[in-house]
Amino acid sequence: MRRIRKEERDSIRASIPRVIETFVIPDTMYYRRIIVWTSDKRFNEFHETGLDTTANSNYYEQPMMKKDISGTWLGPSGSAALYHNWFLREEMDDAPMFSPYAGDTYNDENVQQFNTKTPYTELAYWGMPLVAKNREESNLKLRSTQNITPAFNFTLDYRRLGSRGMLVNENTDHRTTMIVGNYMGKRYFANFGHIRQRVDRQENGGIQDSFWIRDTSVTTKSISVNLSSAHNLYKRRSTFIHQTLAIPLNFFRKDKDSLSLGEGTMAHIGHSGEYTTYNKLYTDEIAANDTYGRDFYFNRFYINETSSSDELAVRNFENRFFIKLQPFAPDALLAKINAGVGYQLLSTYAFKPSDYLTGKKWDTQHNFYVYGGVSGQLKKYIAWNADVDYYFAGYRMFDFNADAKLRLSIYPIDQGIHLIGKFHTGLKTPHPFEQQIYLNHHQWNNDFSKVSKTTVEAELSIPKWRLDAKFGYALVANMLYYDTLAVIRQYDTPVSVMSAYLRKDFTVWHLHFDNQVLFQLTSAPAEVLPLPKLTLNLRWYFDIDVVKNVMNMQIGVNAIANTLWYAPTYSPDLGQFYAQNNERIGLVPYCDIFANIQWKRACIFLKFTNAFQDWPSSDYFSAYHYVKQTRGFKFGILWPFYFW
Repeated sequence: MRRIRKEERDSIRASIPRVIETFVIPDTMYYRRIIVWTSDKRFNEFHETGLDTTANSNYYEQPMMKKDISGTWLGPSGSAALYHNWFLREEMDDAPMFSPYAGDTYNDENVQQFNTKTPYTELAYWGMPLVAKNREESNLKLRSTQNITPAFNFTLDYRRLGSRGMLVNENTDHRTTMIVGNYMGKRYFANFGHIRQRVDRQENGGIQDSFWIRDTSVTTKSISVNLSSAHNLYKRRSTFIHQTLAIPLNFFRKDKDSLSLGEGTMAHIGHSGEYTTYNKLYTDEIAANDTYGRDFYFNRFYINETSSSDELAVRNFENRFFIKLQPFAPDALLAKINAGVGYQLLSTYAFKPSDYLTGKKWDTQHNFYVYGGVSGQLKKYIAWNADVDYYFAGYRMFDFNADAKLRLSIYPIDQGIHLIGKFHTGLKTPHPFEQQIYLNHHQWNNDFSKVSKTTVEAELSIPKWRLDAKFGYALVANMLYYDTLAVIRQYDTPVSVMSAYLRKDFTVWHLHFDNQVLFQLTSAPAEVLPLPKLTLNLRWYFDIDVVKNVMNMQIGVNAIANTLWYAPTYSPDLGQFYAQNNERIGLVPYCDIFANIQWKRACIFLKFTNAFQDWPSSDYFSAYHYVKQTRGFKFGILWPFYFW
């Protein structure tokens, strides 16, 4: 109660009220100093999120490691990545060549929006400033947000991920700039913004022979790679708006004069709009006598014998119009009934031989769909929702997605025990690039069937005991995959995938043992869906207050390991991971020794990466023929600035 009164007092300066009046949030949040959320494009729903401003939540600086136990990636920060947990893998349905960067991509549904009573700024840096210049890693995040009025907020966000890499010819520069804002008014709620993403990367195709990592002590920069002159440039531009107008009907409302503007029966009409462009340009020079470079692409040169310039581009223009009905109250067992209609204009470009006669020509598809959803809750004990999308005309005709989620909570202990169940089923038409493509090193002309996917997931969460257990089962028919020749195929036999994940953190005195385990099985052969059966992530550390309420420090070791598996490799011209059956990697733990410090608001970490590099062997691959960071010191700091 004292905290609430202080927030109310602090929100009023010079007798000028700074109180939000809006239907979006309950009146208990009106005086909160900072509110952070994301909104979805389906119905512009408000989803409250938190700020990761503690040292513990910022220990993993890579976006991939914030979401999964481990993954497959190309080595440098900001490069293409693939989660180990199959159920967490993200796909860019409109532009599949961007899928390996989906985990580092900000869009209209995952970008954070703010409402704050005082300016808020975050400055962050992490990298390896003390290594040789040819291995330098430098990552930066800048974010500044403030409210112009109590209802209108404006945010600037800049993020840079990049490294010169451990190998030659893998310099990576991944930048994202975001200008976003929102208006949280009494009857009108809008989230809008513009996002620019650019990935500039030298592609080396990985090392020529694993022998140079496993059985020698040569420096990684002296190891020969497959491609000596190859380059990828990715560009993505996205402008979006999600907006809702609330119409209170005053049925079932407890108090018509209350600030709780979302109470009672309400109707909402809204619109979501997006215009996004994707572009990928791959170039290379492979001489006629370059045996390794030509073998890397299986001696396939369909357009030019020595050089490539392959462009893939997509334009997505999409609009949705929806209506939401709140029959009783936002916390009723039947809280919302939603429905909408959408139209997508998707244009794709990839070179065709006919372009020699007609010039550059875009292929256009039109997709019309309807969608809907229902949701509700019973106090803090039950929450549920169900959603469905159906495409009734266009290229994706008869595609659909159906999702349902149920959360049951009981509170015999503090913070409760939560059981969550999820269900998904869907049918999806393959993307035009998956059906037909003509690049210098790859070409195909397919007539693939729709992909059917059904998943069931369950989760048990007990926050007080720091326990999180998850189980997932999936059945996929007509699965698409890239075979050992990096050619897309469709697997005729239905594929099942099972995943079990457990996180349990223990504390003994000042010793903390944070443990994550992932176990996976699949019915598909490794040439179709390679997955490590077992992955471990163990972070054990000594936690102590150096100065009480001023500085806290964690000192320990973080180890990541997985069982042997045929880890995928990467095709730069396609921008896709693909299967290989030449060599299994794994079993060797990758260990960082670290000091993690919370100094007032600042989060600081120091890491000695790959501390046990030669034990029990030097098998430190991030993907097939790509390597993780060698021994070195990494430094990082996150410093939030605000006044309250």
